[in-house]
Amino acid sequence: MSTLLIGASGRTGRLIAEKLHDAVIPFRAMIRNAAKRAEFERLGGQTVIADLSADFSQAFGGADTVIYAAGSAETEGAEQERLIDRDAVMKSADYAKQHGTKLLVVISALLAYDPEQSPQALRHYSEMKRESDDYVVASGVDYLILRPGALTTDPAAGTIEIVSHAGSALAPVTREDVAIVLLAALEAKLTNRIIGFAGGTVLIRDALQRV
Repeated sequence: MSTLLIGASGRTGRLIAEKLHDAVIPFRAMIRNAAKRAEFERLGGQTVIADLSADFSQAFGGADTVIYAAGSAETEGAEQERLIDRDAVMKSADYAKQHGTKLLVVISALLAYDPEQSPQALRHYSEMKRESDDYVVASGVDYLILRPGALTTDPAAGTIEIVSHAGSALAPVTREDVAIVLLAALEAKLTNRIIGFAGGTVLIRDALQRV
């Protein structure tokens, strides 16, 4: 199996790369800055240079699984949210279909369940996430959409709670746990599902068995 990791240089993407390495899953990291090649090569990954704002379809060649882990930063504004959280995800679905990709995995956000209920500062972000998720589901490509809640950089807890709403009282989840959920979902061969989760007390593998 060959895996393309989009957004490999991001905070969550880098953790996913480490988990792919630990699981001995061959992967290709899509990066924009060639100076970052060495860090992924140290993890045994190949690299491809591409930009989400341009045509990056060449990165999909030979990839059975594509993981979209890119996301706009909190302070980048509506234009970057539109580009990274919606348009590039939609292009990824199109490219996946063109290249015969078997599975497209998208890291979305819990807020995508109820964009209209999001705080005003996150309304546009959550709308972009929801629109891209809906596009992926309708694309005809086999998909797995992960919707984690608020993220932290704490060490992994190894536990989550499966949820299907964006209630304000939900506990945050660590970025490392997001990476662990992704790898466990791949191992369980979960497809054509949207999985929302937050911090919780259920072991990740047990939680996914209930999905």
